[in-house]
Amino acid sequence: MARTVTINLREPIEHDGMVIAEVTVRSPKVRDLRAIDVEAGKDATEFDKGIVMASLLTGIPVEAVEEMGASDFAAVSEAVAGFMQAGAAPSSGAA
Repeated sequence: MARTVTINLREPIEHDGMVIAEVTVRSPKVRDLRAIDVEAGKDATEFDKGIVMASLLTGIPVEAVEEMGASDFAAVSEAVAGFMQAGAAPSSGAA
């Protein structure tokens, strides 16, 4: 079951005649990580890849992500990073 985080946007965005005031970010799967390179293109910057990842994991189009305020994009990026952190190592220090 996928984990999710809902983020209330500080600056709602308008896209395609709809106002988006919150986004739900789901945890990424390996197929999402692979899709980033395909959808962003071979010459994409890391920032471009971040935009594509935000689109994939929120289900909103890239064009809508590009309209997000910087602080809202940072919140989405932090949620994604949180999903990708490994669990804490056991107290014995073993991995």
